[in-house]
Amino acid sequence: MSRLLRTVGVLGSILYAWPALAGSVDTFRCHLDLAEADRLLHGIRLRENSVQQGDWQGLCRLLRQNLRDMSEARGLMYPCLTGHDQGENIGQIDASLGDIRYVLDTRCR
Repeated sequence: MSRLLRTVGVLGSILYAWPALAGSVDTFRCHLDLAEADRLLHGIRLRENSVQQGDWQGLCRLLRQNLRDMSEARGLMYPCLTGHDQGENIGQIDASLGDIRYVLDTRCR
């Protein structure tokens, strides 16, 4: 469970830093894609406390949805971020995706 809490904490730091992202590609498509990625990540943040403690079935369902949304957000963000912003934010998302997959693999059969 501590691995899951770390994932939520890392995701929170991505979300809070999101408006300050300066290293992005300035195209109409990237503006749309980054706005959609922001919407997806914000949805994950809103769902963060929506499962009762000990409700593993609910948690597994939540994590599967978060995995889909975070994977989609990553795909939208990757080509639109540059330099340090790309490395830092995509790296954090990749780590969070790894943590979610770990919990799904070990707790959600």
